[in-house]
Amino acid sequence: MRNTVIVAAMAALFSLPLQAAEPAPLSQGEVRKIDVGAQKITLRHGPIASIGMPPMTMVFEVEKPELLEGVSAGEKVNFQVQQQGSRYIVTELQVVK
Repeated sequence: MRNTVIVAAMAALFSLPLQAAEPAPLSQGEVRKIDVGAQKITLRHGPIASIGMPPMTMVFEVEKPELLEGVSAGEKVNFQVQQQGSRYIVTELQVVK
């Protein structure tokens, strides 16, 4: 009887429709420095909700060097960060016009 209940519960769980996860909101920041050769950007930023990071200034890796094209120190940006172990990687970067 117990196994039947467990099997029924598992079947119900796996039959639930999958919902797309809401994309994390973009965070806001200001570019302090760009190092194209090292594929890194220094940002002074507000809270980053997607990874639970408080406001601070720090260096981030960038996922693709193309993200740094057309970006200059002093510009305001919206960005997305993913944490991979101890690394923080910018995966999206938009200059605020």
